[in-house]
Amino acid sequence: KQWYQRRVRAEVKGKDINAALYFIRKFPVVLFLQKRNRDGIRTQSLLQKLRWRYDLPSEFSVTVEIDGGKDGKKLWIDLVALSGSDKLPQVFVNETYFGGYHETKAYYSSGFLADQMLKGVGKCPDCENCKSEKS
Repeated sequence: KQWYQRRVRAEVKGKDINAALYFIRKFPVVLFLQKRNRDGIRTQSLLQKLRWRYDLPSEFSVTVEIDGGKDGKKLWIDLVALSGSDKLPQVFVNETYFGGYHETKAYYSSGFLADQMLKGVGKCPDCENCKSEKS
């Protein structure tokens, strides 16, 4: 998994593009966080639980750690411009901003987050098979 994340970072490094938008368009689920951030770790855990519950592939989502380096600062500026929020973590599902930990947890509890994630892989959350999996 880490090798894959390093490869994706290398694709963006040094290019004059909106790096945050690159990740958001490339992956159905994107989590931006700071290393060792408690809410970031909690959010990552929620997303992982859904991935496991619905047997979604690891390539389906990516976690992007924002550091204090040159590329991290550019990524941060791009991310704030897209979401309008200067707080981390930030979750995007199917190119839609979901918010931070507390918002994501509320969507998780209501089942809305799972529905949106399943739509990202072409599974219909309204069909009978998906409804029975939720139970």
